[in-house]
Amino acid sequence: MDNIMKKFVSFCVVAVLALFVTASAISGAEKGKKHLGIATYSVKGLESDIEGTFKALADAGYTVMEISNYNAGNGTVAGYKPADYAALAEKYGLDIISSHARSKFDVKDVEGTVAAWGKIFDDHKILGCKYVIFPMNMWSGSFEILKQECELMNKIGEEANKRGIKYGYHNHHMEFATIAGTDQMYEDYLIANTDPEKVFFQMDVYWVAQGGQDPVAYLKKYPSRFKVLHIKDDYVIGASGKINYKAIFKQFYKNGHQDWFVEIEDNMTPEQRVQSKAMMDGMKDIQAKGGTMEDFMKEMMKNRPAGQQMPGFGPQDPKQVAEKLKASLEAIKLSADYLKLSKFVK
Repeated sequence: MDNIMKKFVSFCVVAVLALFVTASAISGAEKGKKHLGIATYSVKGLESDIEGTFKALADAGYTVMEISNYNAGNGTVAGYKPADYAALAEKYGLDIISSHARSKFDVKDVEGTVAAWGKIFDDHKILGCKYVIFPMNMWSGSFEILKQECELMNKIGEEANKRGIKYGYHNHHMEFATIAGTDQMYEDYLIANTDPEKVFFQMDVYWVAQGGQDPVAYLKKYPSRFKVLHIKDDYVIGASGKINYKAIFKQFYKNGHQDWFVEIEDNMTPEQRVQSKAMMDGMKDIQAKGGTMEDFMKEMMKNRPAGQQMPGFGPQDPKQVAEKLKASLEAIKLSADYLKLSKFVK
């Protein structure tokens, strides 16, 4: 009887040890998994195969997402109710924590603007977002109006705070132009004249560099304001060798932040890249003259080649969409591979 009992006790000890080792291995694997973020703006043709895309992103190693396909008009994401879209992402192990969204932004109608954003924040609370980010604005060249725009940002941010959401602004290179008649850049003015408790900034490291500035210097200058990054390159992350990602991540983590998202544009030819830069420079010039986004769109339509359709507008060829989707997912995976192998990424 004693021998049987001893064997039973030995079996139990071995079983417990096996469970402990297995649990430790699983825990270690989870700890070793990097916090990779993807901005789904990067996925060209996403809505033609949402589930296939989500699976591909998860397989590549991404864990968190920033969406850009929220429809403020009807409160849906790719036709889904916010809760359903979040559940679909969760099915593939992806957590939607951020969104690029735009709505009314009118200093002449503060009440209407704040109410419109309030609806956006309600929907994004259902999505489970920590961040809602205003992706682009044509800022005024008038100090009086620019100050009002900053005050409006604060009011919108206050509305976000009521829902436990952080409201931010994403730069392009226009914010690194100087305000007419001064030596102050828009980005610095916006940071100085918005409330840190109500407005944060998402740094697009690529556009900072395109604006002639150093991303690391800005992270050092404003350690608490840049809470989120867009990790971007000419195309695949790290392929151009133009951006010092190691220094950027090191400073970003030192500042106490962790959330960032890979963002990828279309794979452009050198000529297309020049055209894209010229378009953004055109926006910067119109902003410097006190123009609006409407002025810019009119200028683009006026100067486009005869018969040329504006990119992203009009019916899309399904074959071309499928090709773009495949190409963008390949670039997104290569970017993930680079970041997973980079020791400076946590």
